[in-house]
Amino acid sequence: MLEYLKYAGILFGLIILQLGINWLLPVTSYKITPDVTLIGIVYVSINRGKIIGSVSGFFSGLVLDLISFSFLGLSTLSKASAGFFAGFFFRESKINKYLSTYIFVLIVLFASLVNNFFYYVLYYQGSSLQIIDIVLRYILPTSIYTSFISVIPLMFFRKRLFKR
Repeated sequence: MLEYLKYAGILFGLIILQLGINWLLPVTSYKITPDVTLIGIVYVSINRGKIIGSVSGFFSGLVLDLISFSFLGLSTLSKASAGFFAGFFFRESKINKYLSTYIFVLIVLFASLVNNFFYYVLYYQGSSLQIIDIVLRYILPTSIYTSFISVIPLMFFRKRLFKR
């Protein structure tokens, strides 16, 4: 139970960080920002699996929806789906390998693609944007930016692993 509270604290801190840096780190004219909460969801999913990953994604997305006054359920669905996807990489014997190598960045990239696909396709449903425009303007840049930022925790995991 204490471990789950630790994960909840990490995710809540990342939600606060994400809301705090949204105005600080935008790139392109479409205001693309990294999804640091998703990096935490991937971390939890790699450590605990699909069910805990999707539950952590669900609650993180719900908190983000409630705080940001966005469409209720949109972040919830997309982050739960990304947490479930990242949970496929849960293997007891490979947790340290996944968290301390660039495999972590690739997992974040693919989970971010899943998250952003659900989020942006549903968000822009009914607009004049074509699916290729949504992919090129929002899904790919946000996913690449998030995976680029995920190098920072990767360095932390590697440093912690080498101290052991």
